[in-house]
Amino acid sequence: MTTAVSVAGGVLAAPVAGAQGSVAEPAPAFYQPPADLPASVGALVRTEAFPLAGAIPPIPGAEVLTDGAGPFSTDAQRIMYTSVGSRNQPIAVTGTYLQPRAPWTGPGTRPLAVLAPGTQGMGDYCAPSKTFQSLVSVRPEPLGLGFGYEILFTYALLARGFAVAVPDYEGLGTPGTHAYLNRESAARSVLDIARAADQVPGSDIGADPRTVFAGYSQGGAAAAAAAELHPHYAPEIDLLGTSAGSPPADLLATIDSLDGSLLTGVVGFALNGLVQAAPELGPLIDAHLNDSGRAMLATTSDQCIVDAGLQYFTPSTESYTLSGRSARDVLREDPVLMQAVDRQRIGRLKPSTPVQILSPLNDDAVPSPQSQQLGRDWCAQDVAVDMVIDPLPPVATGLTLNHAVPLITNLGGTTQYLVDRVDGRPAPVNCGTY
Repeated sequence: MTTAVSVAGGVLAAPVAGAQGSVAEPAPAFYQPPADLPASVGALVRTEAFPLAGAIPPIPGAEVLTDGAGPFSTDAQRIMYTSVGSRNQPIAVTGTYLQPRAPWTGPGTRPLAVLAPGTQGMGDYCAPSKTFQSLVSVRPEPLGLGFGYEILFTYALLARGFAVAVPDYEGLGTPGTHAYLNRESAARSVLDIARAADQVPGSDIGADPRTVFAGYSQGGAAAAAAAELHPHYAPEIDLLGTSAGSPPADLLATIDSLDGSLLTGVVGFALNGLVQAAPELGPLIDAHLNDSGRAMLATTSDQCIVDAGLQYFTPSTESYTLSGRSARDVLREDPVLMQAVDRQRIGRLKPSTPVQILSPLNDDAVPSPQSQQLGRDWCAQDVAVDMVIDPLPPVATGLTLNHAVPLITNLGGTTQYLVDRVDGRPAPVNCGTY
């Protein structure tokens, strides 16, 4: 494991409250990387304690009370660590480290779960390390809202005793544009926060902790990409298994599915993410856009998902191009753009540890056939794949309920899968039968 060159902060502790008893907002300076980053990846740069939304504050002299409060007795720290960005450049990434106050009573040291967050948006105010403090992060001008919905998945993992690390990803909170759905950047953000976690002051996971990855939607893609990059980029991590829920393994198919839905604005996120990784694609995409399309990309580059959903609800991307063709068609017909899209395909590398894939059958955001294809691609490489098909029938198609609801209804099964990997139980495999 790497070691931190500079750590600001201290042991896990409750932060100081702001004026008039209000909770102090994260200092903007925390998200500004130092001029000189540590040369190694996965190195801890700084930490900052904060009160996790819903958690019970530590009560001096009453440790028994807080220890008995289950996952709601949890300490939280924002962290900054080093990684590699979408242009293969050294970057600082922020995130969150959460640890139950109750001592770990199982064998060995406490296990680590890296939770890759689903789509938050592209604005800095969307970063989970901000929204985990109050559930809602507000940008006053122009008005924007970020919601910390991943706290549900987080508490489910904390309830099973895991320490939980949640990356913000490249450019989310920190300077620069968020590299939305960039396969390698997201994977490295996941792998490097796993490297950094045992350096967090007060952590009790020990060196080389037993580790699992999890995520849903964008987070499912990040977790899946991390699982297959793990043997090449960070083989020293003791990864035992991964749960990837509704992963957009095929970017083009996902863009086509989102087009004309509640999440049409997310197509703007995806196009902006492509340009962040390869700026030379900007003029190629711009040549196809009308004024409304250019405005849409500019606006979504600094919005959270709720804001983009409200502003760009339903209209197809056909209304944003000069030719009247959809974003999917524009991408497919340009070989350079299509090559950039194809580089985001997940499933061509082989994870060395078991993987569960949750594929909602009637997913109206991330199409089920492409996530099932991911399972087949990995099965063909002799990966231990557990494909879970969620049968929820279509509900208000286009409002993405069939995408969102399975995250909640399968939470128990997902967390149990991860617990079983840590406990050493044989991984279920249904390759060829689903």
